[in-house]
Amino acid sequence: MLLRSGLIGAITFCIVCFLGCQSGDKPKGTVSVPGEDAWTFVSIPDFLNVDTEYPQPGWEESLGMILNEVKSENPDFVLVPGDLVMGHWDAPSWQSADSIAKYSGLYYSAWKARMQAHELKFYVAIGDHEIGDNPWIDSAKVAVIPAYKEAFATHLQMPQNGPAHMRGTAYWWRHKNVLFVSVDVFEEGESDEGSIKPGVSGEQLAWLESVLLENRDARHKIIMGHTPVLGPVRRWSTSGLKVAEGRQSGFWQTMSKHEVDLYLCGEMHAITCTSRDGVMQVVHGGLIGYNRRTSYLMVRVTDDQLYLTLKELEMYPSGDHLWQTGDNRPLENLSVGTDGFDVVGKVVMDKSRGRSLLEPKGYFKKKFEKSDEWAAAVFREGVSTEMTKISLDD
Repeated sequence: MLLRSGLIGAITFCIVCFLGCQSGDKPKGTVSVPGEDAWTFVSIPDFLNVDTEYPQPGWEESLGMILNEVKSENPDFVLVPGDLVMGHWDAPSWQSADSIAKYSGLYYSAWKARMQAHELKFYVAIGDHEIGDNPWIDSAKVAVIPAYKEAFATHLQMPQNGPAHMRGTAYWWRHKNVLFVSVDVFEEGESDEGSIKPGVSGEQLAWLESVLLENRDARHKIIMGHTPVLGPVRRWSTSGLKVAEGRQSGFWQTMSKHEVDLYLCGEMHAITCTSRDGVMQVVHGGLIGYNRRTSYLMVRVTDDQLYLTLKELEMYPSGDHLWQTGDNRPLENLSVGTDGFDVVGKVVMDKSRGRSLLEPKGYFKKKFEKSDEWAAAVFREGVSTEMTKISLDD
């Protein structure tokens, strides 16, 4: 009788385990492999942050290698959180409205042609270089900010569903099970930068909250903007624009309240990943032609997980300076490491049972989430031009 009872118990246990496995259950805190229904997007801020032709002599082979690598991820689309161009298209001695129209047509067209040649669909956020670069103190420069924003909206043709005063520079879209929002962090206001105060407030913040409420059923929520909110972060050849109020800002509090998963940004040309209040801020990208590394984020999406992978590439800018309309000029030749991109960070955002970060590696480890490290462009003298490299094993 005892043998019979034991046999029945064993059979029952096996059936329960089998059904559990068939239903997709897994122990909490374990990482599974994305299934066939997973899809991918890539984020690469500050690409290119330079005015280039297409093709650009001295650069195009290396740029092609970067975009071929992005293409190999088979992304549904690419996000570019700001700074597509150099954008120094106004000057006191110019008819600035005319020069903005001229150079925006030239350089946005070249930028789009390059992406289209690699068959990459894209969504872009507006960066400081799309509005002439900071600071915005001179009254003549402040006066042409609307012309810069109009040029961005006209040439990039993003969705026209943002707040009334930011049509084409702030917008949202749904893709499969995910809500994406692109914010315009360059609002009118007084700051150390003059008449622009980086942030999301007032009418734009009210619009953002309404979008998040309308799309509360989205399985994942992802926002991109150009400047970081949390700090301190690594900075490499950058003015270091950020949202001054940081974690206490209405913008960050709204993202946390509505359970936004990711805030993707650039500006710093280096990687720092910080998780607070349920939101992960990923600062990434690089400054091509100035610095020795650039990076992108690849995200695999399923109903319950976001699989995040950061990849970084060694770059070797050289030669004289490449002509730009202003005096901020990269080097004229660009080569990249023959070994290609290195994986420098991995983590899984798991939402199958609550919200958790599983198996963080490299830049996603908690010990790397804050840094005051700073470095300059390779051609600057008398200062550090190298940034500490972090690997998966660090």
